[in-house]
Amino acid sequence: MDNSETDSAASPRWKLLIAMLAVPVILWLISAKTGILDSGFNGVLAFLLLFLLLVVFLVWLLLLGRVPATGKAGGVVIIALFAVMFRYDGLTGDFFPRFVWRWAQKPAIELPELAGKMASQDQPLATAGPDYFPRFLGAGMGNWVSGERLAADWFKSPPKELWRKEMGEGWSSFSVGGDYAFTMEQRGEKEVLVCYELRTGNAVWVHSEEVRFEEGMGGDGPRTTPTIAGDRVFSFGATGILNCHDARSGEKLWGKNVLVEAGHEVPRWAKSCSPLVVEGKVIVTLGEKAKGVAAYDVTSGELVWRGAEDGSSYASLIHGTLAGQDQIVAMLKRSVKGLSVADGSELWSFPIGNPQGNCATPHLIGDRVLTSSGYGYGSHLLEIKQSGGGFAAEELWKSRDLKAKFADFVVRGEFVYGLSEKDLVCLNLEDGFPEWEGGEYGYGQMLGVGDHLIVQSERGKVYVLEASPDGEEVVSEFRALSSKTWNHPVLAGRILLVRNDREAVAFEYPGKQ
Repeated sequence: MDNSETDSAASPRWKLLIAMLAVPVILWLISAKTGILDSGFNGVLAFLLLFLLLVVFLVWLLLLGRVPATGKAGGVVIIALFAVMFRYDGLTGDFFPRFVWRWAQKPAIELPELAGKMASQDQPLATAGPDYFPRFLGAGMGNWVSGERLAADWFKSPPKELWRKEMGEGWSSFSVGGDYAFTMEQRGEKEVLVCYELRTGNAVWVHSEEVRFEEGMGGDGPRTTPTIAGDRVFSFGATGILNCHDARSGEKLWGKNVLVEAGHEVPRWAKSCSPLVVEGKVIVTLGEKAKGVAAYDVTSGELVWRGAEDGSSYASLIHGTLAGQDQIVAMLKRSVKGLSVADGSELWSFPIGNPQGNCATPHLIGDRVLTSSGYGYGSHLLEIKQSGGGFAAEELWKSRDLKAKFADFVVRGEFVYGLSEKDLVCLNLEDGFPEWEGGEYGYGQMLGVGDHLIVQSERGKVYVLEASPDGEEVVSEFRALSSKTWNHPVLAGRILLVRNDREAVAFEYPGKQ
């Protein structure tokens, strides 16, 4: 046989490889045309494409490609090295698998050492004013703080790092009262509420429950942020354990599993409704059955009422006055409702049709309610009016230009800023039309500070932007964390607190001269 024929027979079949790889790529392009990339599942589609490409390549390498034995061995070795050097570390917000170095930082599993000290005077912790952040999204739950303690040019450079501590799993944020910060974590088999010294990060006290929540898509551990009210702190665990503690000592004053008591199951992605304390009641959502909102007496923990003919979502409740009526606004599984604070009776309701899950907390703007939901759904602006002796919700507009999956948004003036799936956008509140669409920050979180936005990206970087309808302008950025971050940033006075399921960091911005 001629040598050229032998070489030709042994030559890898590159054209066949290109043709085989083209098939999944074409299928991916066809799928993209169906709108799935706009529905929050684009990570799934991207992973399926990469997986199919890998399978096709292996079939070609090992069976069809006429690849020499050394080439086959080399391909297998490369794949084996990847498996040895990397480990699976959960999913991103669009469901794309994350792989990290095997030696990358893991969540803390041991209980933190108690090195801090709580002030001993018998008085409530200070929670009012710009130095404190007593509950999820801040004192008024508007996801905005004045920043009045900051220097005029605070945003021009990165802040000074005060401390950095390892954290347990979970997506809880911090609440800050007095000189203390409270958060929830999963430490091994224990779900814990921890009180830290604000300026040192030293743990003051820890309360633990023998419970662990695990879920492959949303991650493990608690999701809610504690609420400080007077001399008490309220926590709500992933599986429905509602506890009331003395904020200074950590003593458990009362506690119960409200899902078990109500006969409800733990939702698929766990409880993520931070406790709302109002008018002597602590109010939370329950499971996905009807009467999915419940109020308990803050002193005794006894049930006061259950209401809402709808099951819970993953959003937190908010309190305010709409159309002259003091009420609770609840973003639920199939609707957004206004409920009486006194007895939980329904004041008004509007259907929200997202079957995947509503996660972002509604925003109250005068007599208007702004809601937003991800998975391709969008936003509604409602106006609440008195009608026929009761109340009615009128839709002012619906927009798919802001699809907040689980990132809460910021309203400044007549404009709303939020992460639409992964992209930062600005909408006009008058008509819901976009003013601009900015860069991609992943499925992170944001907080309004004065006339600026602090955006905590999903990859751990912190950005400071102008809150302006004229366009996106990043004025500062710095690396804060190095792993997936879904937790809300907090600003208490001049101290910025950020955390994820690996570590927490406190930064201090310059103050007024």
